Amino acid sequence: MSADPNRVLAAYLARHPKVAGEVRFVKDRSGDKSEWGWGPPGPAERDIDEQFVFNAKHLKPLALTLRSSLMALGHVASAYTRFTKIKSSNVSPDGNLGGKGYIQKISDMRRQLVNCVEALSSLTDTIYDELNAPHWNPAEDTMTPRDREEVKEIVQEAEEIKEDPEAWAQEEEGSTLSMTTGPRKTASDKRAQVTRSLRFLRAAATSGHLSPEQMQRLARDLALIERNLVEQQ
Repeated sequence: MSADPNRVLAAYLARHPKVAGEVRFVKDRSGDKSEWGWGPPGPAERDIDEQFVFNAKHLKPLALTLRSSLMALGHVASAYTRFTKIKSSNVSPDGNLGGKGYIQKISDMRRQLVNCVEALSSLTDTIYDELNAPHWNPAEDTMTPRDREEVKEIVQEAEEIKEDPEAWAQEEEGSTLSMTTGPRKTASDKRAQVTRSLRFLRAAATSGHLSPEQMQRLARDLALIERNLVEQQ
């Protein structure tokens, strides 16, 4: 008997205050070009054809999209936090950055990052709601055990990131920098850094969006990191 994919997802996705189809009254900010990250409010409910079959085998690409989008959200939020701490007068005499066709006001760049955060936040909330929607029919579950396990792992990683995307991103950024700079680390710290990098690269390998050349480079990186991890144990 096949496992219920909804139970699989429920085991790894935390309860969310929003549910698919929920009616919310949201201010329409989409008419302001400076706030493009806020799209127009969606419909109050969906008009779903009762004959449409929601096959659980298609949950994997949705889960991969959620995880990648949460990673992006974390890094953008981290960038915004760092960028807003930069005093304009310390880096620009005219309030602008860039050159040769890529000149922007610093204030506009901050607003752009806010829009990116909002757009990614809305996107991840939508995909999260879809993964938890009741219309995914367990009777149509044709997932193989391997695919089901992969979905569990992907969703588990997404859940870890979702708890605090910015903190996750800053940890990843910090572990990358500390490989070449910073104070000396203990053996335990180094193993933790390697483990985090390995997890990140494995996530990239399963994203399905890499070229053959990128996959070859990634395979070499994974082999090197795994060898280093074994040597440090």
